[in-house]
Amino acid sequence: MTQLIKNYTNSRDLVKQRITELSELRLSLVKRGDIRRVAELDLDRRIRMLYEEHGEMQEIISHLTSYNRRRESFGKM
Repeated sequence: MTQLIKNYTNSRDLVKQRITELSELRLSLVKRGDIRRVAELDLDRRIRMLYEEHGEMQEIISHLTSYNRRRESFGKM
């Protein structure tokens, strides 16, 4: 269970890193006035989807962590 939580946490961190990269790219393109390129790359949709994925992963991590704690507390009885 601990390894599963660790894997989800690592994946969540990678998603957050990708959000940062795409957000920086979008900002750079907007500053240069290249809105067309932002649309071509579909950056807004991709960033929004990554935020949703990040939130879902965070929920899963919270549930797994909570479950793991409950399971460990039963073992101590």
